Amino acid sequence: MSELQTWGAETTSEERTFALAAHLLTFVAPIFGPLVIYFIKKDSSRFVAYHAIQATLFQVITWALGGATCGVGFLLVVLSIMVALKANKGEWDAYPLIGGVGR
Repeated sequence: MSELQTWGAETTSEERTFALAAHLLTFVAPIFGPLVIYFIKKDSSRFVAYHAIQATLFQVITWALGGATCGVGFLLVVLSIMVALKANKGEWDAYPLIGGVGR
């Protein structure tokens, strides 16, 4: 196991792929998909753990606001995709309202 990286540290291709998967799994298994990634990688990659927690919390908020209009739902899907793509580039992006939770 590698030492946990510091905020903003260089990420590996594998870490970026797992971070991307944490966000995209929300389309298949909301809340539980990113949680599985979190528990698998939390001890070996701070970057992956961060993105998995971000995706999980965003899904919890999204589900809590489930009564919103379809237009809002569509925007939330687009936001999830945007953060997933940034994670795949190695960026430590955050969802609005969640901020840096999980750092």
